[in-house]
Amino acid sequence: MVAQEQLVLLLMLLAGCRGGANAILDPGWVIPSKVEQLIGGDFNLSCTLNEDYFNGKSAEDCPVEKLYFTGGGRVYRDSKHIRILNNTTILFSDTNAVEQENDYHCMCDEYVINKSKVYVGTRPLLVRDFNCLDYDFQFMVCNFTQPPNTVITKYNISYNTNNDWRYSNTLDCNFDSAPVVTCNLTDDNYKRFSETFYFRLSISNALGHETQPITINHFERLVPARPGQNLTLLNRTESSVCLSWEMPRRSNYNRGLVWQVRVTPQNFESITRPSWRNHTLTIKDTLCLTELPFAGYNYTLRVRVRANQNNTLWSEPMIYAFATAPAPPRRPPRVTYGSFYVYSSEKAMRFYWEPLEEHELNGPDFRYSISEYRINGTAVDPGLIKVESNSAMIDHWSMSAVHHFLIRSSNSQGLSVNATPMTIGPISNRDFKVREPRNIRSVYHPTNKSYTLSWDPPSDQLELQNYTVFWCVPKPGLQSECEGSIRFAEVASGLHHFTTSPDQLLTLHMAVSANYQSHNTGLHWAICSSDKKDDLAKMEPSIDVATSTSLTVSWSERVCAVILAGYNLTYCQRSAGRPDNCTTVTIDRYTNKHVIQNLVPYTDYSVKMLMYSDSRVSKYSDELVNRTGEAAPSQPRELQLVRVTSDNVELAWKPPLLANGVVRAYEGTFRSLHDNVTETFRVSASADELVNNEKPITYRLGNLTAFTQYEISVRARTVYPSEPSNGILFSTAIGVPSPPKLYVINNPDQSSRLDWEPPRTPAGRIDFYEISLRDNNASCLTSTILPGRNLSYVMATPRCTSHNPFQLAVRAINVEQHPQLDGADAAEGAVLLMSTTGQGCEARTDALGEEERLHFEAYAANMTAYRLYRSDWGIYGFICTPDTHSVKAMYQTIEVTVAILVLGVIFYLVYKKYRKMSDIDLVLPQGIMETLKKPIDMGGLGLGLGPDSSVSGGIVCTRVDDSPPYTPQDLPHDFSSCGSESSKLLLRTASSSGGGGCVDRDAYDDNHETGPISAVGPPTSYLAMRHGPSRQNDRSGISCTNGYIKPTQMKSWGGNGPSDMGHAFSVPSTAMPAPMSQPLSQIPLSGYVPVPIPQSRFNPAPVQPFGSPAVPSADTAAAASTFFPPAHLLNMDNYVQASDLHKLKPLVAAPASQAGGPAFAGSSPAASPPLQLPPVHAASPSAPTPKMADIGYTTMEQLQLTGLMKPPLAATVGSPTHAAGGAPGGGNQHSRLQPQINGYVTPQDLNALAHNRHVL
Repeated sequence: MVAQEQLVLLLMLLAGCRGGANAILDPGWVIPSKVEQLIGGDFNLSCTLNEDYFNGKSAEDCPVEKLYFTGGGRVYRDSKHIRILNNTTILFSDTNAVEQENDYHCMCDEYVINKSKVYVGTRPLLVRDFNCLDYDFQFMVCNFTQPPNTVITKYNISYNTNNDWRYSNTLDCNFDSAPVVTCNLTDDNYKRFSETFYFRLSISNALGHETQPITINHFERLVPARPGQNLTLLNRTESSVCLSWEMPRRSNYNRGLVWQVRVTPQNFESITRPSWRNHTLTIKDTLCLTELPFAGYNYTLRVRVRANQNNTLWSEPMIYAFATAPAPPRRPPRVTYGSFYVYSSEKAMRFYWEPLEEHELNGPDFRYSISEYRINGTAVDPGLIKVESNSAMIDHWSMSAVHHFLIRSSNSQGLSVNATPMTIGPISNRDFKVREPRNIRSVYHPTNKSYTLSWDPPSDQLELQNYTVFWCVPKPGLQSECEGSIRFAEVASGLHHFTTSPDQLLTLHMAVSANYQSHNTGLHWAICSSDKKDDLAKMEPSIDVATSTSLTVSWSERVCAVILAGYNLTYCQRSAGRPDNCTTVTIDRYTNKHVIQNLVPYTDYSVKMLMYSDSRVSKYSDELVNRTGEAAPSQPRELQLVRVTSDNVELAWKPPLLANGVVRAYEGTFRSLHDNVTETFRVSASADELVNNEKPITYRLGNLTAFTQYEISVRARTVYPSEPSNGILFSTAIGVPSPPKLYVINNPDQSSRLDWEPPRTPAGRIDFYEISLRDNNASCLTSTILPGRNLSYVMATPRCTSHNPFQLAVRAINVEQHPQLDGADAAEGAVLLMSTTGQGCEARTDALGEEERLHFEAYAANMTAYRLYRSDWGIYGFICTPDTHSVKAMYQTIEVTVAILVLGVIFYLVYKKYRKMSDIDLVLPQGIMETLKKPIDMGGLGLGLGPDSSVSGGIVCTRVDDSPPYTPQDLPHDFSSCGSESSKLLLRTASSSGGGGCVDRDAYDDNHETGPISAVGPPTSYLAMRHGPSRQNDRSGISCTNGYIKPTQMKSWGGNGPSDMGHAFSVPSTAMPAPMSQPLSQIPLSGYVPVPIPQSRFNPAPVQPFGSPAVPSADTAAAASTFFPPAHLLNMDNYVQASDLHKLKPLVAAPASQAGGPAFAGSSPAASPPLQLPPVHAASPSAPTPKMADIGYTTMEQLQLTGLMKPPLAATVGSPTHAAGGAPGGGNQHSRLQPQINGYVTPQDLNALAHNRHVL
């Protein structure tokens, strides 16, 4: 914080210097003026008042206590954000900043002192939509969208075509239309014929830098130029067109181009033909469109191209409008039987035909013509007939004659080849009375915009073949003539109605004709004819359709509309059974239906009508009363949460203000944001809501998933649902998870591996798992708590037998902190805790981390502040019932039992033999005893046993050069057993006579001879052979204590004193470096040791300095207490673990004799001073580090290297002069040759050689 304040003061000083340079003084400064920070980061702003600005003004105008900050729509005055640094400066701090781009103003009351721009965003984001397009090898345009980021981010784009970024070019981009960025590649560096472009986007802002490589296949992003340059029409026929155009850069496309040709006839779908292929030359392209369907018709051609390879892009289409050459019409118009109309004067007749479609005209100047006209077989001038677009009229028509016509189509190219004949026979007055349809009427259907024509059959139905129905758009004011085409259809004689296809025009004129075998009266329109003097009858309206906001009133045409002036319709809203708020509307006389709009839903209305003309008014019809339909109510109000638990939520809302019917129910929709599953619920409405719509409605929604976020809304429903209410988001509380699914693998070492799947319904964060070992009665034996992130665990389990079955189980635990419990929920939680915590055994928490363990103990101990939700157990049971029906299992049990008995007998016999042979003692001649007593005699073993040896005895330590890695299986013999029975006898004899040698297992002597004492701690397991580089002149650095000794062999650690064997050594004047101690990490620390063993260990007395007189035995005994083991390890009634033996204080090592130094003196104890021990820290750093011990075999050649087996020597074997390089010395000399022995030597042989060396 001090460094922060110093930084602020420095910024203030810099701001003061800057302010002094300005001509216009600012009220103060905000430093820094711009902040760029990561989302979730912290930033500080300091605001300093300019004292020069406030000179001459009252100090009370803006004291530092009035300063505060505003930004992001918030005001910061509290001490959490504002801290006063001095009498002119405040410091604003904001932590965990959200994404924003805001101005932060330093304010003094309502005045602005200064401001700073704050950008809080992210590091540069990678572009996701980078894309490039090449336009016909002319230029390339690349674009991308900048990822949204409030922190200003810069983009530098470079590219090359060989992916060698030592040479690249920069792409020029336009950021004016951000976030869309457009880059153009048009300069000389544009390699237009390269297939691949490599782009590198360097994206940076104040928070970081990113580099994004992008590779674009140039040819796949190639867009050819739009075809059609210099388009030329080569040829045109009535069914084909040939075109030609240029494409200058066509040769750049090595693989050619793919063409897409689409031809669209006017008012038709596009068509294509397999024969439409492009005939391409070097520059020009030719396209012939053949098999076009219509002559003299308009078409639109669309052609586009792309490169001939996969994933390429189409060019912009060439759009060309053309028309085929004209031709004569291919057919005449169609007519049908009865398609004529006889006027009421019976002197004129009009006959109709179905005109040709527009695409059948085949050219301009299209018309219809009568090529032949005959009356009773006599040709008449066709010019007497007035021909129109869809019909022809004969003014002087004779009803008694037979008229015959030939109708053709024609245009500028000529007449159609074929003609349509039409014959109209004579018509009598009786035909008009009995052979024409009656009561012709049409009905319009607004739902599908269709018409239905109905009629009554003629009086005379003899020889009636069928009916023909006609319909067309009538000409204005002319009910018997059509505007445009007339359509017709045949209807069977047994039917008396016909419905048109949907989507007809609102005004449609319809007619029908009755077709007899030899008679026809023509078509008859649905027209009423009445005298204007007719009386206006009382209307009989009906309400056909009632919706929630409208009533549809219709009435029949009892009076022809031509005599009417209109209709009056009066409707009233009924209140308390009486008409109220009435409205009258005027309706056109040609209308037979009216829709009353904008009515109130679910309200009674009365309707009555009358008709009127210029001179008369009819009586009102009878009053019709009808209720409008129900509508959707207004939305429910003020939806809110009352309380939320783990599996339910209590909601409350108010009824809608406008019911618009009977509110039958409330329908809720809730959606789980976890799995996006939407469900519904329904709440029946009550009658109380009709009385008081301000009373809240409550509902408890259950069966929710714990610890899940939901979105919920409610609708009110009458017949239709309302709009949803205000939506609310909420999360259910933590609850009980579902049980995990457990899998168990039973290991052979009486342990089991438990693996489980997380609960399908976690109902929380899954803070912990609890695993339990239970008996067959589901009683808990052990229970362990694990962290929630664990999904497996290995635990010790008892052996599963038929008498000892057990179960493994796991369950998940959720922790809820500070739950709001009250009333029934509190009682329910207490019962839950009591039922889930009683398990029969206490759960262990040693598998948790320290922090997790403390948290769990706090959760379990404080039930008022925490609630623990435990799932049901996921159980995996072991049923260990033997198969009583299996004879094989019984035989196997018998075989195992017999094998155990036989092994027990053999073990007993071996042990008995061992005990008998362990009592054998061996007495050796005095000469052999003297030889064994000399420590120097062991020097040839390579064990370091001599004047510089740290251990005496016959234990062999071999050092092997580049030896192979042996395993304990490779060495069947116990190296510490000292070989065969003869070796053991030699050892026992040597021990009893005070000489060094191999020690018996049960009588190991740590220091039989008075040699230097090693600083290496006592071993704790077997002693093994050591492998390492063999050096003839480095024996002093070899220590035999690096092996392992059984803990049971340590009971004889309390060795003899320095003069137990009657030997005294002359200590050299210059000490050799002491052997290094065995590292503690290399000493095995396992097994148990009886307490008497470390208690019986004897510690030698402290060593006197060189030349000092001998220390009395009393001092020696006092100094021995420095190596007593800790008292808490020496409980006589218990065992001490081998791992605790390292706590014993190490023995100090004696100085090694220097090479060439004095040899040992005689064997008299009075002839030499006592043994001297230097301090432990006096060891030379140059002393060789002892190697780790190992076990295995050794070769005879390696025995020669170590000196165990050697050729004849000139000096006395084992003398000090020999060890020092051949100096003369006393003793017997041996000159016999080395025996020729090849192969491997076992540890038993090495022990025998060690004890019988003087014989060799």
